[in-house]
Amino acid sequence: MLPRPGKWMDTFRKVMALPMGLTALALLWLCWRLGGSTFAVVAFVVALAAIALLVSVGRSQQAGKPAWAPALSGAAGLLLMAALVLPHVQAASGPAEAGVLPARPFTEATLAQARASGKPVFVWFTADWCLSCKVNESVAIERDATRDAFRKAGVIAIEGDWTRRDPAITNFLTAHGAAGVPLYLWYPPGGDARQLPQVLTPDSLLELAQEPRKAA
Repeated sequence: MLPRPGKWMDTFRKVMALPMGLTALALLWLCWRLGGSTFAVVAFVVALAAIALLVSVGRSQQAGKPAWAPALSGAAGLLLMAALVLPHVQAASGPAEAGVLPARPFTEATLAQARASGKPVFVWFTADWCLSCKVNESVAIERDATRDAFRKAGVIAIEGDWTRRDPAITNFLTAHGAAGVPLYLWYPPGGDARQLPQVLTPDSLLELAQEPRKAA
């Protein structure tokens, strides 16, 4: 059912370069968030070297020459660069960005202390590479209205960042039957966890924050 081969194929190839380029930028940003600026620069240089290697191989093939020689030499160069550079790259996370909603970093002890305070607790688990997490945060969590409602109700917010696969968060997610993020939990004062849907609406958290006041 596809159209016959023709000029549209070249146009389609060029159009698809845009989403592929945006994906590459997103991956570079994720490298910066995972390992800091040094790791991002190393990843960028390695990507450029890999592109140069592929171009060299392609030109050799177009010229009718064997491509295994430039491929092997380029791969050896990449391995040598990795051996020399990677040991000096510090595995430090990127700079943390303060959100609109003040939140404490997740630990089991922090959650237990918050629940013992007698206040409602909202816990959410996210990751920089999780698109649905970021959409929920912009729509329902990181909002001025949510921050003000939580402040009036005395809600304690706790955020679990799973960008780098923290073992403690992994164990907590597994214990709650979640294979990954996002996971949203609401603890009413003195009550057990209530798991919220993975898709939040703008009023989801506002309605929860009003529950303690309605009960009072």
